[in-house]
Amino acid sequence: MRVAFICSEFEGLLKTGGLADATRGLAKALQQAGHAVQIIMPRYGALYGISCTPEWQSLYFNLGTQTYGCAVRHTVVDDIPVALIEHHQFFQRPRPYDDGEQPYPDNLERFAMFCKAALEYLAQQTDPIDIVHGHDWQSALASCYLKEMYHGALLNSKFVLTVHNAAYQQGFGRHELALLGLSHWQLPAELPTTLLALGLWQADAVNTVSPGYRDELLSEPAANGLSALYQQKQRHFRGILNGCDYSRWNPATDFSLFARYDAGDLAGKTLCKAELRRQTQLPESTAPLFVSVSRVTGQKGFSLLIPALQRFLTDTTAQVVVMGTGEQQFIQPLRQLEQQFPQQFRLLEGFDEPLSHQVEAAGDFFLMPSLFEPCGLNQIYSLRYGTVPLVRATGGLKDTVVGLSARAATGIVFSEPTVDALSDALQQALALYQNKRKYRSVQQRGMAQVFDWQQASAAYQDFYQSTLSA
Repeated sequence: MRVAFICSEFEGLLKTGGLADATRGLAKALQQAGHAVQIIMPRYGALYGISCTPEWQSLYFNLGTQTYGCAVRHTVVDDIPVALIEHHQFFQRPRPYDDGEQPYPDNLERFAMFCKAALEYLAQQTDPIDIVHGHDWQSALASCYLKEMYHGALLNSKFVLTVHNAAYQQGFGRHELALLGLSHWQLPAELPTTLLALGLWQADAVNTVSPGYRDELLSEPAANGLSALYQQKQRHFRGILNGCDYSRWNPATDFSLFARYDAGDLAGKTLCKAELRRQTQLPESTAPLFVSVSRVTGQKGFSLLIPALQRFLTDTTAQVVVMGTGEQQFIQPLRQLEQQFPQQFRLLEGFDEPLSHQVEAAGDFFLMPSLFEPCGLNQIYSLRYGTVPLVRATGGLKDTVVGLSARAATGIVFSEPTVDALSDALQQALALYQNKRKYRSVQQRGMAQVFDWQQASAAYQDFYQSTLSA
């Protein structure tokens, strides 16, 4: 099959979260399976310094009453060809979606133009495209443009939309349909006016990134107002669990780490913990080390985690290291925890890829009490790194972590999104750690788990084939 990804992030070029890991991991696995994959994404300001081939092309097209022009630059990542849509006014900015505090006010126009340019680029290629694969709201409009404007050049192409996070939709007013080039469309009165809703409405097939999240999206509040659309697509709506790139996330070969280790010899993990304590100036301790690498947002459960840690650190000698950046309403209380518990808590503000690996490797437990989690990757990384995940039973977390009540436990799982439930889970972790034999059993079982992109790729190939034959 020939598959084109229209996406706003791709690991190795630009990454703000798991979307970038997912697009690269899946594209790489599909290519290894023998399919022809190409990536189309914006050339953000941060990408102006990367090497591109000398050959490039210009695109000119109409969208509504506007005529747009852009260049297409070409590069390669992991032997995968990437077409970068270059438009200085829209994309030559330091950040992809916002100014650091607020979304860009012209995001609607920016990503409408991007979707149209991506299809214009595909329409000018000589080889036909089987699957146009969009990712999240930034590419959702391409499903409308494919059916409305490219039923000639891309006659046999099917549009698959992957919802990586249903909370982000990019709303618009019906008066802005002209800006989108859809002013003549008769939208159903009940259709929510968001780009994601338009994409769901017109896509040939839809999937999300775990079976658990797929089931949650069939009802509210998880669907954020779009449950009726997911229900309408139910026959062509799947949950396919994201994979992990174990060539990059493997403690036995990870040269980001102070020392490497595997399930048969964990001595290196002990050294990694000692090194992180040294770097963060936490004292040596026999108490467990809890870690987290996360966007500091409400979705990730920080409204639960901060008060639960307040209790936990007051009553125990456990230590906690949190790495991330995000909303000030949570960052400030985390800074206060660091001041209140100088021997037990550290906040590493910002994100650094090698350091994130080091934090993963150093922990005894990984904290991921998400209010919702489409798939989650850090719990999968943590399993392989022998850092027992403590998660809430939601979305992909419940698909990948087995709680202590089961014989085949790989982590600690709690259900209710409350401070009390999380506090109980922290106490369970403490008790588990004190039972060294049981802790090691849970840890070793977790390290043996495999959630790779080859499995995910096989599911996507079947999904593509069923879409083409539907």
